[in-house]
Amino acid sequence: MFGPIILKKLRKIDPSGKRILRALSTVSAVLTLTGCISSTAPILSDARPVLGERGLIHVFTLSAGAAHDPATVPFQWSGSRYLVRGKSIGFSDFTAYAYEGRDWIVQGTTQRAPSRVEYGLARRLADGTYLLVPINEDDADEPTREKFCTKTQDASCRIATPEQLFVFARGSADKPLEGGGLAVVVPAEGPPPGDKGAPRPRMK
Repeated sequence: MFGPIILKKLRKIDPSGKRILRALSTVSAVLTLTGCISSTAPILSDARPVLGERGLIHVFTLSAGAAHDPATVPFQWSGSRYLVRGKSIGFSDFTAYAYEGRDWIVQGTTQRAPSRVEYGLARRLADGTYLLVPINEDDADEPTREKFCTKTQDASCRIATPEQLFVFARGSADKPLEGGGLAVVVPAEGPPPGDKGAPRPRMK
């Protein structure tokens, strides 16, 4: 899910330089999203466990034509969203939604105060491999930003509706996806202990 996803400029997660989805978004996700749109609460609902019930996301920062700063992000489906396990990556949870073509929108809740929701694109490069870039307000023209962005003390572009989100997602998706992060999703084998339900849909 998180290759060219759930993001264009990434925010640093820690001094070591590890990043991720915007976003994820989608996420990324694990990144500090400079110029990224945000909301005070999740805009997209009815999420499904498209990555399976649990697993690992191997994340890399892309720069100078190579992958750097590898990190591993464990995730677990809670029934409504994916909870991030293990070492902090900047996001406490995320969800992913099919958008257009090979793209997914990743919606992630930040851990830093004040908590907010940020958005990224995940573009599929191959099965389980995604390019991650933030959905960036600067990818839209000035009239669009004036119409849909609300500027606050801690946000340069605050949005509140799916319509606003999709307008900015289209602007980012139409641009060449440069830099960002690379994500390889490895679902855990088999259902969680005690889960006998039917198989869930998976991101392709």
